[in-house]
Amino acid sequence: MPSITIKGIFPTLHERIKGIARRHHRSLRNEVIACFERYAEQPPRSKAEMTAEAARLRDKLPPVDHDLVDRYKRSGRP
Repeated sequence: MPSITIKGIFPTLHERIKGIARRHHRSLRNEVIACFERYAEQPPRSKAEMTAEAARLRDKLPPVDHDLVDRYKRSGRP
């Protein structure tokens, strides 16, 4: 059976996955496999769907004061 080694996982993520595995009464290995299976079963999203989601997320952001950004960028520069 094929195997995967995942290196460099942040400790906080590792602990979160372990906690989820405990709640689901699974081993860490089986929880990761279940996550992969759920992700792999999702139908691919179209470009239009991703664009619409990006627009919804963008609309939640506060407006940008470009003059303020320019002042911050120039502060402390000759």
